[in-house]
Amino acid sequence: MLEIARILKPQGIKGEVKAELLTDVVSIFDVLTECLVGNKTMHIKHVSLRQGFLYIKFDEISTRNDAELYRNQVLKVDKSLLEEMKGEDELLVDDLIGAILYDDKGNMVGQIVEILNYGASDIFVVEKEGREYSIPYVEEIFSMENGQLIVDSKRLEEVMV
Repeated sequence: MLEIARILKPQGIKGEVKAELLTDVVSIFDVLTECLVGNKTMHIKHVSLRQGFLYIKFDEISTRNDAELYRNQVLKVDKSLLEEMKGEDELLVDDLIGAILYDDKGNMVGQIVEILNYGASDIFVVEKEGREYSIPYVEEIFSMENGQLIVDSKRLEEVMV
């Protein structure tokens, strides 16, 4: 199961919730009818995306007080559903953890051990020879080649921390 959103707070008095996206595969919400919230299967009545946030109405939540009980809960779906929806040049975070990152010259940069997100961009935590490095995911320096993420060797030293 992969996390796709996190409920932030109730929205309005009829049980709708405001959630933050935890996936780039936003099209999943066009077809999603149910998901796991915490440990409970919930049925989605409607979803809208406004100003970068999801607004979700579940059949099981009818009041603001009920919605309050789900604050900070994550929405999860089966990984296979996301794999069907993603584009062929897109990768899931779950697939990147543990992957070996190479530069455009074929040199190993390191193994991705964690991906952090502080809002501005994803940060890849890469380990090589017992040391950890942080590399912000910036589209200008990363590319996809044969289904593998490649980093521009010239720009790597500029962004590696």
